[in-house]
Amino acid sequence: MTDLWRLATTFGILSIFSFGGANGALPQLHADVVDRYHWLTSAQFVRFWALGGLVPGPTLTVSGLIGYAVAGFLGAAVAAVAMFVPSGVIVYALGSAWDRVGGNPWRDRIASGFAPVILGLTWAGAATLLRGAIDGVPTAAVAIVVGVLMLATRVNRVLLVFTAGVVGYVWLR
Repeated sequence: MTDLWRLATTFGILSIFSFGGANGALPQLHADVVDRYHWLTSAQFVRFWALGGLVPGPTLTVSGLIGYAVAGFLGAAVAAVAMFVPSGVIVYALGSAWDRVGGNPWRDRIASGFAPVILGLTWAGAATLLRGAIDGVPTAAVAIVVGVLMLATRVNRVLLVFTAGVVGYVWLR
């Protein structure tokens, strides 16, 4: 029961206070799941994150995977509900208010103020993933090649991530 409560509070709080989508939530999610509660290792966390990014829908569906790893099907349900319901209710309520103040000049200022915060959180998320995914020269080489391909080509990112996973599995076995 303790793990279910921890899943609910961890994902519920993260749901309410994360900005910028999944990448903005990533550093705190990693800190809670890996460092605070030791539910996963950093390498497992990166694998779960990659799986969450490959399935249709928001990347934070990883909450269900983490919940399942901690407490089975019930853990998956608790973590997923805690991750999506609180923020969904807040977004619905604030979205209605946001639309009503459409002509006010402070609305654009608020939106502009959040941009650097979201950018910083996104970069912090990328750094968190890199620390968990790169453990030597071979994994660094794969990450660099895929990163360059993502920036320099129009190759589908899911295909690049999947290919990197296959290469890593075969090469680093």
